[in-house]
Amino acid sequence: MNRSLLFLLLGTVLPAFAEQLPTDVATFIADHQNCEHFSGEEPYDEERRAFLNEQLQGCDQLESRRTKLQQRYASDPGLLRLLEQQPPL
Repeated sequence: MNRSLLFLLLGTVLPAFAEQLPTDVATFIADHQNCEHFSGEEPYDEERRAFLNEQLQGCDQLESRRTKLQQRYASDPGLLRLLEQQPPL
């Protein structure tokens, strides 16, 4: 599936689906998407650099958060698959 279609699906399906997810998992997925989106952006001026730095806060903690969530929900194969579907950044 191409990336554009994936973002379209996530943007339309995930908000409704997120209501059924544990809050910590939904937050992780939203944070992951935010980090993935802004990680390739160009800081073309100081204002943009500051904005990107703010958006990327905590992105370096995603893998440790994923590990904790995988441990917490080890008995839920559906949640584990969902967590594993988020690519490493």
